[in-house]
Amino acid sequence: MTDERRRHPRVPVSWPVRLWVDQESILGHTEDVSPSGLCVVVAPTSVVKLGKSYRVDVLAGDREPFSLVAEARHVDDRRVGFETDRRVPFE
Repeated sequence: MTDERRRHPRVPVSWPVRLWVDQESILGHTEDVSPSGLCVVVAPTSVVKLGKSYRVDVLAGDREPFSLVAEARHVDDRRVGFETDRRVPFE
């Protein structure tokens, strides 16, 4: 069992997202969000690098789309855990 290091608990949501890496976009969806972060599920990729910042366009279907700048804090073969530059509007 690992220690929880998040500042806020995450809430499960599934929003479509577009993750921008250089000039290319990767489509995916959120798995969960918190006021200061989100977990994005994408097709297997090695282009997302730990510690780098990316633009994430959240295309939440029932709400107004929004964009964030987010730092990759956890990266595995299909999920990226991001810490965001501002509050994630999910309530």
